[in-house]
Formats: sequence, C-alpha cells, structure tokens
Amino acid sequence: MPKIQYLHKTRQRIPGIYAQKFGDILQNMNFSRYYRNRGKFIYGFDPNIILSENNKVLLIDVDPQCNLTNDVGIDISDRNMITIRDVLQNPINIQPKIDSIIIKNPIQELLNLDIIPSSILLFETERRLYTRSNREHILEIFLNKNKEYLQQYDYIFIDTNPSMSIINVNALFIADSILITSDVSINSVNGAELFCQLWDEQRQDLLKTDNIAAMLICNYDNRTNMGKDMIEYVHLTDFSKHIILNTIIPTTVKMKDTEINHKPINILYPKEKVTKIFHDLIIELKERSIL
Repeated sequence: MPKIQYLHKTRQRIPGIYAQKFGDILQNMNFSRYYRNRGKFIYGFDPNIILSENNKVLLIDVDPQCNLTNDVGIDISDRNMITIRDVLQNPINIQPKIDSIIIKNPIQELLNLDIIPSSILLFETERRLYTRSNREHILEIFLNKNKEYLQQYDYIFIDTNPSMSIINVNALFIADSILITSDVSINSVNGAELFCQLWDEQRQDLLKTDNIAAMLICNYDNRTNMGKDMIEYVHLTDFSKHIILNTIIPTTVKMKDTEINHKPINILYPKEKVTKIFHDLIIELKERSIL
C-alpha cells in the first residue's frame, strides 16, 4: 500500500493533510500546520506536488473550502462531480467505487499526481455524521476496503480545514504521523500548542498512539525580530522543542503566483531558492523517518 500523508494547517484555528500506512507497504503521515496568513497554500500544495516528481501521489481533499481541489485547477462548482462527500455521507455498502472519484493528473505536467476532490457541501455532511455510528472511522474503513487499488500510490495526502471536526478526526486518526506547521506569530504557535492538547485528549479516547511527529515554521522573514524570537521560542518551549524541524519556509510573493496559475512552485520556479527549500524539507522528513 502507498504512503498516505495528512497535512494540517491553521489560521488561528486547526487544519490538516494526512498520511496513513497500510501494513508494511503503506506509510502514513499527517501534516499539521498553524498560521494566520495564506500558509495553507504553501503547505497544502507544494510539498505533496514535489513528492510526485518521483513518486505516485494521491491527494484527498476533505476541506469544505475546497482549497486543494481548486489549487490543482478543478472546477469546484461542478455539482455532478463525485467527491469525498459521497464517501463520507453514504453508508459503507453504497460508497462510490474508488476509481470513480479519483481525477487523474489534474496538473498536466505531473503524470504521477491524482486527486479525490472535495465539495462545498461537506459542511452539511459534517452535521449528518453526528448521528452515524463509528463515525470517526469512515475514512479508515473506505481506504482499507480499497487497499488493493491504492497499492499503486507511494503517498496519499489528505487536506483538511482548520478545525477538530468529525471529518478531520477521521483524517487525524488514520495518520501514522502528524507534521504541524506554524506561521511566525504568537497566535499561530499558540494554536499549534492548543491543537496538540486537543488531539492528545481525542486520540486517547480513540485508543490511538501519539502520532504528532514534527513541527515546521513557514512564512518566515529574517528581517524581523519577531521571526528570530519565534524560532528561538519554538526550539525551547516544551511542546515543540523535540519536534521542531530545521527546515524553515521563508515568506515569498512567488507563492501567490502558484495559487493564481494553479501550478506548484517546482513547475513555475524550478530554479528558485524557495523550491530548493521545499526539496530540503522532503529530505529532512525522510531522514527523520516521517516520510
């Protein structure tokens, strides 16, 4: 089975992308991020895309805002499109077939990249899930049911919005490891710490082992004292000092271009310094056995 990755990001709240491991073949990882600005695009999009240069990657968007779906150029207004909503809200015996909800290589230049799109109607789905039994395990059951098909992927990333919703708990629970990402601000770092506390309580209730593996700082500006002070702080404070990554993602206007053009940084700016930093991030995650 492939590696499934989960990325979690925040704007004074709690979001995510996730990865899971099926047996010995699939390795799971959850990326969690905390930020106040448009940090989500930086981490919900480019690291996953860069991995698809040499690996088969499946993205699963469970964010009702559909940011990841929109980022890869899919029309989120298409009400006839089969999405992750059809998986989460339908009884297990009538869930759609896995190959019917996967959109193949939405970015033409990246043949190794596929996606299961999200739907803006997931807000309604969340409300319905409160009455479902085993509601925290719907996604886990679906992925395990389709384990043979998913063997073709090396990584599976799940992108969520910043909340501790039932849908997000589905993604967090299935992850082998979570990477928290934070913007350079007090509110974002506090949000990251709050997420750690909330998930620690939730996972114990679900009999899940601790799967928070690393923390990444993004939108860093070395011209400000705030940035330097925050880097020092996260290396000293108890909740983050053992999980903070050495790689730091700088703030750059080039990330806005990737959003507008629906193309990742490695395609638009393959030789820029920020692209190399994303590659360095992948290397560090592999060295720490997170990827």
